[in-house]
Amino acid sequence: MRIMYKMYRINEILFMLALYCATTCSKGMTEIEALGAKPNHCTYEYAYDMYGAHCADLRLSKIPSLRSGIEILDFSDNKLQELTGDTLSSYTSIKFLYLADNQIYLIEDDALSSLTDLQTLDLSNNVILELPKKIFQLPSLRKLYLRGNPLIHMGLNDLVSFQPVKAPLELLDLSNCRIKVLPKWGILSQLIFYNISHNPLISIDPHHFSSMCNLGKVDITDSIDNIKICDLKPTIMWFQNKSVYFELADYSRLNSGEYESCPVLNGTHMNINNATFNLCKAELLQVQNIKAARKTWLTISGSLFGFLVGFILLLYIMHRHNVAQTKKPSPEKLKETKKPSGDADKRATVVLLDNMS
Repeated sequence: MRIMYKMYRINEILFMLALYCATTCSKGMTEIEALGAKPNHCTYEYAYDMYGAHCADLRLSKIPSLRSGIEILDFSDNKLQELTGDTLSSYTSIKFLYLADNQIYLIEDDALSSLTDLQTLDLSNNVILELPKKIFQLPSLRKLYLRGNPLIHMGLNDLVSFQPVKAPLELLDLSNCRIKVLPKWGILSQLIFYNISHNPLISIDPHHFSSMCNLGKVDITDSIDNIKICDLKPTIMWFQNKSVYFELADYSRLNSGEYESCPVLNGTHMNINNATFNLCKAELLQVQNIKAARKTWLTISGSLFGFLVGFILLLYIMHRHNVAQTKKPSPEKLKETKKPSGDADKRATVVLLDNMS
C-alpha cells in the first residue's frame, strides 16, 4: 500500500510539474509572439517637426480614417487599388505621401487635386497604366517616383502631352516603366535628377533634354541598348556640352571607334535645341527671382515685425516707469512729512532738559 501511495504521489507531483511547465511555457511563447507581432493599426509620430501617420505593411485595402492635420502619410506595402476623389480629400495638409508597393491601377483625375502642399509623391511598384494630368499641375510637387509601373501608353505614337507642367519638379523617376518613347514634358526648368533607366527605349533625342536647363544627372542605365550607336551621339554630346552627368552600366560603346566616326549634329538642330534651352533658362531665372523676392520680403517682414515688437515693449516699459514715478512721493512731500517728527523730537528734547534743570 505504501508503495502504491508513493507512486500515486510521484505521479501527482509529475502531473503538477507538467501542468505548471505547460502554463509557464505557453505564457512565455505568447509574450514572445506578442513582441514579434506586427502592428495591426496605423501609428502616429513626429518626424522632422512634422506630424505623420505610419500605416505601412498592414495589408489594408483602403486608407482608414486618420487623425486630421497629418503632413506625412506612409501607406506603402498594402493592397490599395484605386485613388478616387474622396480617398485623400480629408487630408489636405499632406506634404509627403508614400504609396509604393500597392496594387494601384486607377488614379482618378481629381484624386490628388486637393493636396496643394504635396512635395513628395511615391507611387513606385504599382500597376498604373495611365497618369492623370493633374498630378503634373500640383503647385508644390518636387519629387515624383513612378518606378516599376507599366506605363506602356507612353510609348504609343498618339502620346498625349503633359505640357505645360506647372509642378516644380526637381526629381522625376520613370525607371522600369516599359517606356519606349519618352513623354513630351515641355519645359521642366527646375528638374535636377531624371531617372529613365531600365526602359526599352527605341530613340533618344537631345531636344527632349534641352527643356531641362537645370538638369544635373540623368540615369539611362540599360535603356539605350536597342538604340544605334550613332543615334546616341547627339544626346551624349549634349550632356557633355551642358555638364550633365549621365549614368550607364557600361561606357564601352561610347569609347569605341564606331562612336568616334559617327557624324555630329548639324547646326540647325543645335540652334533649335539651344533656343529651347535659353527659353528654359529664362523661365528658371524668373522662378529664382520670385523665390529671392519672396525670401527678401519675408526677411524684411520679419525684421519689421521684430522692430515693432521691440518698440511696443519699450513703450510698455516706459509706461510702467512713468506710472511708478507718478505713485512715488516727491522730495518736497517727504520733507513735509518728516518735519513734524523732527520738531516733536526737538520739543521732547527741550522738555527733557527743562526737567533735568
